[in-house]
Amino acid sequence: MRATLNRLLRWIGSQSVFTLLLMTTVGATLLLSFVLILSLQRIADEHPRRYLARALFHDLVERAEIEGRGREGGQPVTVGGVALRHMTPEAAATSDFAGLFEAARADRDGIAIERFGNRYAAGSFDGTTFTVLPQFGEPISGFALFLVGVVIVSSFVVVGLIYYLMRRLTRPFITLSAGIARIEEGDLNYQIPLTDTFGEFRSFAVSFNTMVAELQRIHEARRHMLLALPHELLTPLSRLKVRKELVQDEELRARIGKDISVVEEILSSILAAERRHSNEDATELVEIVPYAREQIAQQVDDGYPLQVINEVGFDVAFFDPFVVGILLKNFVSNAVRYGNGRQIIVRFERDGAQPRALRMSVEDQGIGIAANQIPYLTEPFWRVDESRGRASGGYGLGLYLCRTIAEGLGGHIEIESELGVGTRISVTIPNAICETIEGMAK
Repeated sequence: MRATLNRLLRWIGSQSVFTLLLMTTVGATLLLSFVLILSLQRIADEHPRRYLARALFHDLVERAEIEGRGREGGQPVTVGGVALRHMTPEAAATSDFAGLFEAARADRDGIAIERFGNRYAAGSFDGTTFTVLPQFGEPISGFALFLVGVVIVSSFVVVGLIYYLMRRLTRPFITLSAGIARIEEGDLNYQIPLTDTFGEFRSFAVSFNTMVAELQRIHEARRHMLLALPHELLTPLSRLKVRKELVQDEELRARIGKDISVVEEILSSILAAERRHSNEDATELVEIVPYAREQIAQQVDDGYPLQVINEVGFDVAFFDPFVVGILLKNFVSNAVRYGNGRQIIVRFERDGAQPRALRMSVEDQGIGIAANQIPYLTEPFWRVDESRGRASGGYGLGLYLCRTIAEGLGGHIEIESELGVGTRISVTIPNAICETIEGMAK
């Protein structure tokens, strides 16, 4: 039995969505049609049965009257042990059988049968006398109970079958939605389980898995390309540094040196991202404010309106100074580039959601960024304004590398901006704050 049921379930699972919907509709229709036919048959039988009962009761009353007149002492006539009762129209109108009396008087044949209490009562009115059989029969027949049971059971079966099939039909949607959510979170290694799908859903899942695998391949290829750049460029950069010193024009030599520094910064970011991806830990106990000022001094000239604020509650924190320095310098560089020369605030504070996490933010009062551009800022080679030259708009790699570094640290980057008001970019660094000596020792 179990093997047969498993084969049936496998067969159902191999069918398409259209076939299952069709099967559900046809099955429910046939079952309800069967119940309806039984009900209609019961209704069709009701009229002749009722007519026969009326005729028999009329004949019974007449025979009882004849027999009653012939009995000595006027003993009442009984039917099934229940005595017939005779009433005048006036007495019947005020008795417990007033409703039955009115029904009999209105009936063409003067006969009425109605429910009375938990049984039935029958009455006959010949124009002068109302004869009542107070009780007989059962409140409901066995067949009627069976019919009611069939209707109830059939309803539950149909509802259960529809619920099961609907759940089975919607389960692939849940699986696909969960898979899409995993992909949105950046897990490109995830594959939708084909065993949880069937029919058209399985074809879609196969195509989806193929697409995700191709995206993962492209992502890995791009990552390997970025990681190969530093090794390929280090030697030419070294030669450029040497040749730069041979340039006689000091202004030109300074511009060349600045360009070399920009390239070195990009290469350092790439290497830092790879180091975090490889889980290489270089955490140190760092004095927050002096460290920040030292890093900022490499990006900002003396006298620039920039303020460093420490709201952590401690003067020191634990983090990798190399990779965090890349984040800070990149954020400050963007703030200086697009801040319109206005004040920049670098703030260190606790993260509200994670008590031990350090939140580092850089806020400017510059040109701002359109809301529809913010989700793409951390994508590689993305620049808000494609018309900008690289000298002003960058290469489009900085924030992508910062996002990679932040994710390698176990944190995340948040960007808030409004056109004409300014931009605030922040990064969360988990487990950077220790409140006890024991925690610092760890």
